[in-house]
Amino acid sequence: MKGLRESPQALLFVYGGGMCQKLRVSIMVGLVVCVIGTTACAAGAVVSQIVAAQPSAEAQHRVLKKELSSVNMVLEASDQDLRDTLNRLVPRELYQGATAIRGLTARMLRDGSMQVQAADNFIHLTVPVAVYFGYGMFETLPFKTKLRFRVSATVRPDWQLDPVIHYTGLSDALVDTVGIGPVTIQPRKMVEELTRPVQGMLTAQVARKLQERFPLRSQAEKVWRAAQKPILLDKQYRTWLLLDPQEAFFYPLYAQRGQLRLGVGLRSYAELVVGPEPAVRSGVTPLPNLKPAFGQDRRFRVALHTDLFYRDLLEIVSPLLLDKEFTGEGRRVVVKGIELYGNGDRLVIRLVTTGSLEGVLYLTCRPVFNPQTNQFSVEDVEFDLQTTSLLLATAEWFLHGTIREAIQERLNMDLSTRVQQAREMAARALARVQLAEGLYLVGNVSEMRLHDVLVQQNKLSIQIYSEGESSVVLR
Repeated sequence: MKGLRESPQALLFVYGGGMCQKLRVSIMVGLVVCVIGTTACAAGAVVSQIVAAQPSAEAQHRVLKKELSSVNMVLEASDQDLRDTLNRLVPRELYQGATAIRGLTARMLRDGSMQVQAADNFIHLTVPVAVYFGYGMFETLPFKTKLRFRVSATVRPDWQLDPVIHYTGLSDALVDTVGIGPVTIQPRKMVEELTRPVQGMLTAQVARKLQERFPLRSQAEKVWRAAQKPILLDKQYRTWLLLDPQEAFFYPLYAQRGQLRLGVGLRSYAELVVGPEPAVRSGVTPLPNLKPAFGQDRRFRVALHTDLFYRDLLEIVSPLLLDKEFTGEGRRVVVKGIELYGNGDRLVIRLVTTGSLEGVLYLTCRPVFNPQTNQFSVEDVEFDLQTTSLLLATAEWFLHGTIREAIQERLNMDLSTRVQQAREMAARALARVQLAEGLYLVGNVSEMRLHDVLVQQNKLSIQIYSEGESSVVLR
């Protein structure tokens, strides 16, 4: 017994194996409890809960940007047509009456067919004449020469043609002096003085003819009125061309290689609309006064809209994100809910998560459409400011996870089919559209480009502009 008192280890053996077994069980239970407690503590440290507030509402654009188009109406004639008409209109006797010399009279007769040539953006007019001078019972033999004029034309703001005729000289030299009875005259000087009343008469005749051949106001009035009503392009697809004319302008007279051309442009907004017939605007805007076309753009632009609803995006992205597990740094997060809506110029993504992070999170991103690839995508995917603040306080590790990259990668959509349909509709819009009886809008599509993206509450509106040349043709 003395040895046992001196050795505590020996004391254990006194009680036998039963006592020893009970002690082992107690130690193991204690260890298990400790492990469970440690695990619970660790699990409590990993699981975070946050419920972020919805981002503050930001002002949104309400309408897509617009660009004006130029619809050009060109009226043409040949210089030969003008020549034939002037030869019918201009009388043979161009002048008969007094001169600057007292007692001296003059007669100027047209001596053959006038010549008209369109070149250098002028109408060149040559009038062969025979001029007689008389003094009492005396009269000279005819002085034959050709009067030369240069005609330009512009259009006044009230749509009236305004031709301007300049005398450019005689074609043949005349004798310096000649005597008629008691007086001596200078034939060249006298003939050039007579060109002034002739010039006035020719101006009136040319203006009359140009007004008949180029009825700008009446034709523009038809186009202007027709442009203010929806124009049906395709009955099957219910496609309408909407023009909203704003102003009218004119181009200077074109006169080259025997052709005369006057152009008038109508600046208008143009867009294609698919669906029921759009409402006709109340009232008709009257044809405005003309403006000169200094450096005006002659391209015709048609706005094509395509709407991308968030519900369609969700149909694509939900199978790729819902109930999918995202892991990192020993943690796992599962997406249990996802919503999309527009706020300002950005998309908002609302996520509901479980796992190591439970709660509601918000991300924002910028919608992008690439017209070269016809791909819709999102960029600059970031957590909302309040979500970021909460994550920094409770689950900073999630800020650096892969979920942002996954969302940016999967929120993509190929819009090639829609863009191709838009191009086909634009081509039909410009191919041949009857605006009014005898008036057709014709043109072609040369390119398409992205013009604007409008973020709305429930959809994205993507605006593509189809560009080409167009004109109004008279038939």
